[in-house]
Amino acid sequence: MLFLENLEDIVFQRHQRFECDELYIISGYIGPSPVLKIEELPFKTTVVYGMYASHGIGVSLHNALRKSQQNIGNLDIYYSQIPVHSKCYIWMNRRNVMHALIGSANFSNNGLNSPPLAEILTEATVDTFQPLSDYVFK
Repeated sequence: MLFLENLEDIVFQRHQRFECDELYIISGYIGPSPVLKIEELPFKTTVVYGMYASHGIGVSLHNALRKSQQNIGNLDIYYSQIPVHSKCYIWMNRRNVMHALIGSANFSNNGLNSPPLAEILTEATVDTFQPLSDYVFK
């Protein structure tokens, strides 16, 4: 299935469709608003800021993310050491991929709340679950 609108709702409600104990997000860019919403999720969430190695991070975003990291118990934020522009949302159960969305939507307000057709996410097929797992845990 291809999603063209309401991407934030899809990302934050997708876990209700299957059993999972973790969400792993790899995003070229991240924003403070979606990161704050992670507190609402009932499981551990890991966010990787992919383009950090290439573009660094502004002071205000860095401060907001540090505050979220300290205040949200189920959140881990990592900063990629190599430039990564991927956008992957991967729901896992016991370290096995259960479901994944990939596309163009960054984990930011602009990426997830863009006008219809500006960004997309699509369901990954089961045959991509192992390569996705290899990609995430390399």
